Amino acid sequence: MMLFKNKRLLNYAQRIKRLRISAILLLLLLLIPLSVLLYFSYQQSQQNRLVEYEKEASNLARVINRKLFRKLSVSNQIPADAFNYYRYIYNPLTKQTQQMLSPLAELNGEQTIRGLVGYFQIDREGNFNSPIWPYAITSNIEDSGQKNQTLEMITRREIATSVYQTIFESNTVKQMLTHGFSAKNSQFNIGFDLPEYLIFYRVVEVIDQPVLQGYLVKRAPYLHQQVADVLELRSFDIPMLVTLKEIEKSVADTYFLYSPSTEEPDISQPLDVDVRYKQQFIFETNLHWPYRNYKVALSSAPLPIAQSMIYSLIFNAVMCLAIVYACYGFYRFSVKQLALGEEKVNFISAVSHELKTPLTSIKMYSEMLKSGMVASEQHKGEYYDFICDESERLARLIDNILQLSAFERQQQKVTPEYTPLTVLQDIIRSKTASLTENHHFEQVHIMELAHYERAQAYIEVDAFTQIVINITDNAVKFFESAGIDDPSRRKIEFTFRKHPTHKGMVQLEIRDYGNGISKAQEEKIFELFYRGSSELTRNSKGTGIGLALVRELVLAQQGEVQVQARHPGLAMLISFPMK
Repeated sequence: MMLFKNKRLLNYAQRIKRLRISAILLLLLLLIPLSVLLYFSYQQSQQNRLVEYEKEASNLARVINRKLFRKLSVSNQIPADAFNYYRYIYNPLTKQTQQMLSPLAELNGEQTIRGLVGYFQIDREGNFNSPIWPYAITSNIEDSGQKNQTLEMITRREIATSVYQTIFESNTVKQMLTHGFSAKNSQFNIGFDLPEYLIFYRVVEVIDQPVLQGYLVKRAPYLHQQVADVLELRSFDIPMLVTLKEIEKSVADTYFLYSPSTEEPDISQPLDVDVRYKQQFIFETNLHWPYRNYKVALSSAPLPIAQSMIYSLIFNAVMCLAIVYACYGFYRFSVKQLALGEEKVNFISAVSHELKTPLTSIKMYSEMLKSGMVASEQHKGEYYDFICDESERLARLIDNILQLSAFERQQQKVTPEYTPLTVLQDIIRSKTASLTENHHFEQVHIMELAHYERAQAYIEVDAFTQIVINITDNAVKFFESAGIDDPSRRKIEFTFRKHPTHKGMVQLEIRDYGNGISKAQEEKIFELFYRGSSELTRNSKGTGIGLALVRELVLAQQGEVQVQARHPGLAMLISFPMK
């Protein structure tokens, strides 16, 4: 509350300090909520993207489950009697039973089930047979079947033998044989205890006897291909890592790397996965029964920023820059207003001083003349001249104030016309003569133009007169305030020349030989109310509006004005259109 309390006695430095604190607080009050909003917008955007990927990953898992279920549903339709090498089918027309080769006896069974090793059937006594081999298989493999077999029969025996050896390594099968086939289950279940294989099995009744039927497949071709086939139909827009995990960890995890492409996505199975593809967890779920021993997990590299978020970031960055620029502009404008207020205070003090001092002198000399105290005619003449000079100076001051006020209200109208340079030179001599002579200054007039008699400048005479008088008065005033004791420097040069860069302009240089000004003052000298020092320390006359009025008058006549430091002194360069 103390920060915003109206303290009328604050000085300029204190007001600037309070302004800086206010500007910083305003900037923070605008930027902090915007930054928080941007942060939460970014988080929400990333969360929305993650939700989208979770939905797509959930669809992927659902499609994998559906495909595996359909695959298993086909197997569940296999007739119970198809697990023997021959099937016996009754023909109602002939009323005879026909012996036919089982459809499972084909050697190309992997075409229907990828990774298929072979089918099997085991009764309660542990007798093993396979539909691909017409004979029973026992532990004495070499004696199984007949001698002198064909190449096809050798192949069949090898397949059946491989199935036999692998199946009886399974603890699941051993336990079922030990405990018996008491339960009837016509739906295939899966045994996972063999690291390289999956055992699909069911218990059905064949000729009123329960038997264990099933088939053996290799894990990798069977499961991996199902996942890869489904993954090829997905449409992720970033690389996605799909991990097939075995819950009991009897086998290593399998990785599928999905890489988007303009045509078809690239699906690879890398052995070593870049760790960055595991940084962003997306989704994980168990596969449905009977594949319950497996999980599917999806992950990716850190999610890239969405394109809409990029546009939002750019917009917010522009907004932040606009806020910073606006706060800085507010601060600079306020500083200028405070400086202007300070200068107005100084201006009031200066005007009071400029008016009071000569008025006091005029009043004193007038009263002396009126009372007859001055008997000498010479002294009377000097007093009259002093009163006249001071009255003219006061009139110029008041005219400057009124004219500058008219410019600020845009009520001042300047009507320039082409005037010969010789006429302008005469105006300079006549209008500044009293000022230079009273202060013992020499006028030096220089013409650097060829055929200057025919040259004309586009000016208004009254405005030009006021410009020259103000600059000359300024030069004389600051020369004397500097206390320079060098008669050779008590001069002012008026030089007409062509503009160095603009061919259609003439330049008037008004140069004095005083102490000049600093580089910092060069940039401020034409500002309204500007004075080179504080009102408390200044030792020169003036109000700080003379050169500001000069600039306004020059610009009103389509001209330009510059200041240049010389050694010694200062040069005012005034340019006007010429013909």
